[in-house]
Order: sequence, then structure tokens, then C-alpha cells
Amino acid sequence: MNEQRKIASLFAILLLLIVIDVIGYRIIEGAPLMDALYMTVISITTVGFRETFNLSVQGKLFTIWVIFSGLGTFFYIAGRIAESVLEGNIRRILGRRKMKTMSRLKNHLVVAGFGIMGEQVCRELQKLKIKFIVIDNRNERFAAAEERGYNVLLGDATDEDILKLAGIDRARTFISLLSSDADNIFTVLSAREVNPAVFIIARALDTNNRNKLFRIGANRVITPYELSSRRIVNTVLRPNVVEFIDLMTFAPQMSLSIEEFTIQPESFFIGKQIKDSGLRQKYNTIVIAIKRQEEMFFNPAPDFMIHASDILILVGEKEKLLALG
Repeated sequence: MNEQRKIASLFAILLLLIVIDVIGYRIIEGAPLMDALYMTVISITTVGFRETFNLSVQGKLFTIWVIFSGLGTFFYIAGRIAESVLEGNIRRILGRRKMKTMSRLKNHLVVAGFGIMGEQVCRELQKLKIKFIVIDNRNERFAAAEERGYNVLLGDATDEDILKLAGIDRARTFISLLSSDADNIFTVLSAREVNPAVFIIARALDTNNRNKLFRIGANRVITPYELSSRRIVNTVLRPNVVEFIDLMTFAPQMSLSIEEFTIQPESFFIGKQIKDSGLRQKYNTIVIAIKRQEEMFFNPAPDFMIHASDILILVGEKEKLLALG
């Protein structure tokens, strides 16, 4: 529930208290409607104008209850409104500063949707110190992302203007994790239109929508249920292999890692065979696969020639793998 709804609910409670108080004065003192309403208002606001009718002992006790219950609710509402206004002003000031910071980001990631999966993805990205911006149109999820110190935009990720504010034209990867496949399809279309070169990862809740996402421009499509079921089966059949891969890819204490390295047009490695590239001798890394366009070569031979734009899948020490980049 957002702040406006909470304040509206409090006003509704205050109105209900006023109605109860008016009815109470009418029953206890037999007061006319306007006199009962007048007594209720001056009691809640503690204005202290003269009483319009004499109070019995029961009426005095009821008035004490009216003052404490109504006054407490009234001041609580006033406090929440003041807090909301102050918080809004602070958020606007900080928001402008964050926008300046976000406008300077390049080669960052844009994550659309800060739900359960989005939150997990952002947590892992933060651990790896990868720059990213989150987009979500829900106030409570926006606030949750802000509390964690993330760069976050409040808006609809299917809106091209919001994507541009997130720097999608300067981003290297866009991750769409919205709550419906329809929204994911629409935002992938928008992202691809704004930045034809961005690498797009999208989630498909329904496996039937996977091909649609590929057709409109997604580079990778993740189907969580299918992925989870495969992992469970692999854990049953080959638990040690799964544990090894997890340690290699996610454990920060491991000295070894699996990384991918793209051969740039000006790279020293172009035109060299693996055995002469120095990857093994200088960097102490093992080439376990090479992706060339859409074809994957596993365990390439020592005389395999390295070409521009090849993607090398390497195993080695983290520091030396980072030195390659």
C-alpha cells in the first residue's frame, strides 16, 4: 500500500471516530445533531470554546475518550503528511543527484523489474561490483531498491523515454524480468529499437513465448521453471559437477574461475593457434571451448586458429583472467 492510500485510510478512521462520537453524544446526552458535531470537533481539536449543553458524568468521561482518541489520530495524520512531504522533497533532491550519476554510466546493465528474481539478480550484480540501473513502476519496490543503495528509476520499463533515462543507448546488457510475458515482449521490442547493439536477456514464464522473444530481438531467453527443473535433475544425477560449477562461477573465495573472453578486432591473439597464443604459458589458462558465430567448439585442439570476434571460454586463476580483459 503506498503512502497516499495509508493517509487516506487514516482520514477514513478519523471520520469514523467523528461519526461514533456524534452518535455517542446524541445517545448519552440526547444532544441535537449539530450540537453533537460541534462538541466533537472542539474536543478533538482542543479549541476549548464553550459547551452548547451541560455534560453529565457519563458525558464528561465520553468527552475524555473523544479528546484522546480523536486528538491522537489527528496529530498522527498531520505527522504522516509532514513526513511524506519532507521525504518527497529529500527524495527529489537525491533523485536529481542520482540522475546526474546515472547519466554518466556507460557499459552498464539495465534491469527491468525488481520482483523476487530481479532482487536476487541485483544482489549478485552488487556482489560482483557490476554497474547497473533498476527500473520498476511500483512505489514499494522502488523504495526497496533505494534502501539497498541501487541506482533506480520509478517508471514503466515498456516506455522508451524511461529506457533512455536509464541509459539503454549506452548500456551493454538489458535484462527484462517483468511480471508478465506480454510486458517482457513489449519492453524487449522497445529496448532493441532504442539500442540495436545491446545484449538482451529476457525471462519467459511460459515456454511457448520463448521463440517470440527470440524473434523480436532477445539474445538469451530464460525460462525459470525449465531451468530450475534441469538443475534439480542435474543435482540428482551429478551433484559434484553442479557443486564444482557453482564454486567456479559464484564462490568469491575460489582462486579459479570460468570466464568468457571476446577477441577484439585489434587483439594480439588474432591469427594465432592456441598453442602459440601464450594463454597457457603466460596466463596459465585453459581454453575449454570457443564460440564462433553460432557454432561452439568444445576442447579445441592446440593448433586451432583464433579469429576476431571469437568468444573464448577459459578456466584459470581469477587475477590472470581479469588481466586478459
